[in-house]
Amino acid sequence: MDTAHEERMTAARLPGDTIVAVLYEQHARIRDQFDAVTATEGADRSAAFDTLRELIATHQAAEDVVLRTVTDKLLPAGLTRASTDEEESLARELADLERTDVRGPEFLPRLRLLEEAFELHAAHEESDEFPAVLAELSAQEQEELGRWMKRAGRIAPTRPHPALAGHPRTEAVVAPFAALYDQARDRLAEAHGKTDA
Repeated sequence: MDTAHEERMTAARLPGDTIVAVLYEQHARIRDQFDAVTATEGADRSAAFDTLRELIATHQAAEDVVLRTVTDKLLPAGLTRASTDEEESLARELADLERTDVRGPEFLPRLRLLEEAFELHAAHEESDEFPAVLAELSAQEQEELGRWMKRAGRIAPTRPHPALAGHPRTEAVVAPFAALYDQARDRLAEAHGKTDA
């Protein structure tokens, strides 16, 4: 049984649309999208990679605004700092990959490095953060946070900020993932009422 399937099975065993169920589903969808990128070529691979980038940006931004707000209070600082460090490593791997031609021979090996960074991060979340959320928050709190995680997917941008369009120097400095992530995090923080984002 593959990891994405196991994550979906775990999510299905959880009550309702709790934050942990939503996150398991997102992890599974991201894993599936890695497979989609690997299985395609040329323009199809480029489109699949764009989708992967959008999924990761939205997922990470929502975790920062919703999940970390909770786990920062529930877990020792070292655990949440490690999770943040893993996310930063994932973002660096993705930014490096964005500068790689999807048709080039180095793309798939670098994609694998990104996938490994994601797998490490997801495993730590699932073993450290998810159990704390399940144990410490009420069902109602978990469902409310799950709604916020889902809302993130609806309000997050799917393209880099319009102000960057047509400015190659700016686009080169601010990688597409970074722009998507920043916009998603800002929109979600604004909607969630978090002013220190």
